[in-house]
Amino acid sequence: MTIVVGANPFGDSHAAIDLGVTLARTLPEATGPDVLVIATVVPPGWTVPSMARVDGEMQEWVQARADEAEAAVLNFLDGRADDLTIEFVRLHDRSTPRALAALAEERDATALVLGSSPAGAPGRVVIGSTADYLLHSSPVPLAIAPHSYRCPPSPADVAAHRLTCSFSGTDLASAAVRWAARLTREIDVRLRIATFGVRSPTMYPPEVGTAIEAEVNEQWRAQMADAQHALQARLGGELDDDVELVVASGSSWWEALTSVDWMPNELLILGSSSAGALRRVFLGTNATRIIRHAPVPVLVVPRDEL
Repeated sequence: MTIVVGANPFGDSHAAIDLGVTLARTLPEATGPDVLVIATVVPPGWTVPSMARVDGEMQEWVQARADEAEAAVLNFLDGRADDLTIEFVRLHDRSTPRALAALAEERDATALVLGSSPAGAPGRVVIGSTADYLLHSSPVPLAIAPHSYRCPPSPADVAAHRLTCSFSGTDLASAAVRWAARLTREIDVRLRIATFGVRSPTMYPPEVGTAIEAEVNEQWRAQMADAQHALQARLGGELDDDVELVVASGSSWWEALTSVDWMPNELLILGSSSAGALRRVFLGTNATRIIRHAPVPVLVVPRDEL
């Protein structure tokens, strides 16, 4: 198994690396060693040399910073990933997401892992420009760690304790649940099927009445609960008896997602939208909103793998 982690040589990549370690110990084992590829992307030199050696000095600084980042990663992983093969890859490209996508496809990676943008609250997934691009173009499953995410250092306690699969009622969402169910059986953890929604804001003054707004919300919850039970009946033996069904809503996406409990190292799984290319990740509007408010790592699976 190969997990590619996109590491920022000029910032903190600990969350992405920790999630890479978690996935390496969570996803089903394949033949050969489990390899954690730490990939950094640095800009290439200017095509026109500077007489003042500005370009040369800049490249020397960039390379020195990348060397320091790799040394810091090795120090961080000491005792945390001794059972994994660590490999460093330095890519020269002006487009970080393009370079990471090409490397993940070339290495036939099980997943491509990114961290959140530092411009956000700890414990939440914050989508930066690289993640935003790859959420619509990654050729392999894409995982994003919440800001400041950490996994336990003990190799015996880093696998995800439960998988939650987001279910919207569509055929592709059903396929994602089936994919997650197969995965939970392979790694022997529980599955939760969750539907998230946002209530319409109360109007002031209320034009239809708060009672009617509450009734509309309850009708939606009942419809989604019926859809979940219908899916459970349709999948039959593909789902374990202890599968959990939950419908959560709130006045905001953050309120909806945090209204349910989350276990340590839990993964939130989403399937790719049918609007994108078959072999690429592509997300619809609501799925993107769910990811942007997720309090746990997310794993987005391309449509052709579902």
